[in-house]
Amino acid sequence: MVAHRPRRALSVALFSVALGTNVSTPLLLIYQDRLDLSAWTVTALFAVYPIGLVPTLMWAGPASDVLGRRKVMVPGIAASGVASALFLAGSESLAVLFVARLMLGAVSGVVFVVASAWMQEVEPTEDPLWPSRLTSMILYSGFGGGPVIAGILGQWAPWPLHLSYLVHIAVVVIGLLAALRVPETVHVEHRPFRPSLGVPAATRRVFLTVVVPTALCVFGFASMSLGLFPVLLRPVMASVAVFVTGVVAGITAVAIFSAQRMVARLGAVRAAPWAFACGAAGCLLGVIAFATDMWALTFPGAALLGAASGLALVSGLRFVDVLTTPSARGAMTGSFYAAAYAAMTMPVIVSSLARTRTAYVIVLSVVTALAVLGGVWVRRTVHLVPALTASAAAPAPSGSPRADGVPEPDVPPPL
Repeated sequence: MVAHRPRRALSVALFSVALGTNVSTPLLLIYQDRLDLSAWTVTALFAVYPIGLVPTLMWAGPASDVLGRRKVMVPGIAASGVASALFLAGSESLAVLFVARLMLGAVSGVVFVVASAWMQEVEPTEDPLWPSRLTSMILYSGFGGGPVIAGILGQWAPWPLHLSYLVHIAVVVIGLLAALRVPETVHVEHRPFRPSLGVPAATRRVFLTVVVPTALCVFGFASMSLGLFPVLLRPVMASVAVFVTGVVAGITAVAIFSAQRMVARLGAVRAAPWAFACGAAGCLLGVIAFATDMWALTFPGAALLGAASGLALVSGLRFVDVLTTPSARGAMTGSFYAAAYAAMTMPVIVSSLARTRTAYVIVLSVVTALAVLGGVWVRRTVHLVPALTASAAAPAPSGSPRADGVPEPDVPPPL
């Protein structure tokens, strides 16, 4: 049946990889216990992900434009299963866990970028925004579902460090079979391809003062929810820590997805400062949770931190859209994502600066204050984005055209 529905088959293939992206997140707490890892090491395991992702993020799109979508994506899907196999084999080896996380990042950069382009091309549709929305729904179903499943299986099922990865490998096999049914949409050309990254000189100042701060919100705040607060609150969550971490990751993913839809109503000018406000509020709840051992505050904190990520993502992509021409848009978008993923190191930065409970409270309070200042900064500087006049930035229904005739961006991040 999926042979006659190529977009459905591609959706299955994409979901198989998205599901595995955050499977390891709640299980990091089990590795911490079994391997006697410090909080810094656990946050470093989480933060190594973008080191693998950013290079493939730059190369995957251009490579698939030349070699074809299938030739680039199918090996990426297979590599996702290999990454889970490495987690299976390396449960007692810290070095193997680092390699597996690194590979997971590389796989994400390949599959999510290529699938986003392929989804646009594989079937005609009356709604030009539907492929992007479908991609976003699939990605966040995987991002949120993977850690929840792993949290449940890791907390209460037998073989806590194996069963979740076995489930993912089985899903990857299905995803591979589905991907092979999707028709190729690119005519293969014999020409060189280059990584897509760069900022035109004419817009560099605006990019650095407005777009980069917004980009740092995208995964800076989400990484605090996924990779820091559950680790810090591990001792007080006792027997439900793994499950709670999975739920927190799921809440974060749902909040990211939901908040993206709010930008069409708020407008990018207002949504970007709101991203900082949500991030500051989420960090504040995290500080209070850590200082008072009230770990239940991580749930509303995750919702706020996820909302910050979603608002910043779409606002930042909107800024990129109006700052550049089509010929340079891919390069600037790559630069935006590079800045966004660099912020995934936030948990390990905080852990490097703080070694005691008091130090963590101080450092996290400083991060909260910086988020407030960041919101004020972006609110004052966003007028530098030239096309975001009152008409272009006004709230609009989702999918409606902007003042320049281009639909609001609805692009999911390759997490």
